[in-house]
Amino acid sequence: MSKAGSLAERKLESSMDHSNSAKFRSGRLRLKMRMLSHLATSTIASQPSYVAYENTYKMVSDEGKKFSVKKAEEVILGVFGHYLTGKTYDPKVFPRLSKNLTELIRDRVKALGIERYKLLTTVTLLENKSQGVQLASRALWNQQLDTFASASFQGPNYFAVGTVYAIYHD
Repeated sequence: MSKAGSLAERKLESSMDHSNSAKFRSGRLRLKMRMLSHLATSTIASQPSYVAYENTYKMVSDEGKKFSVKKAEEVILGVFGHYLTGKTYDPKVFPRLSKNLTELIRDRVKALGIERYKLLTTVTLLENKSQGVQLASRALWNQQLDTFASASFQGPNYFAVGTVYAIYHD
């Protein structure tokens, strides 16, 4: 009887373990469900809503909002004059400076209130070692609406060329 009793006890303990493990698993499942539902509600609430705008079907920008080549050239020369005056060419510093000047010029041209134009800005900084340099660009665009502005600056031992391309986007 002791063997049968021990077998019965083992079966009882085994069934209790199964019920405990089932409770444990269902408890873990409930906890995961609560966590996932909490995460889902917090991410949905934090996502920005999307606003769709109607197309205006304008084929030409408003007169006061057109890209002004003269103003863009003034911005380029102003940035170059402020940030490059008195500097000498340093191959370790100038690549990062070129990137920063590009972003600064782009932001200042955007601040002029130009609408419906996509802007592409480049700044090239070259060490002057009495070599010949020729910069060129090609583009496929609408001659009536798309344009560019370019300006150059000469330092003691370098050249700087900044260009802003304005592509009309309806």
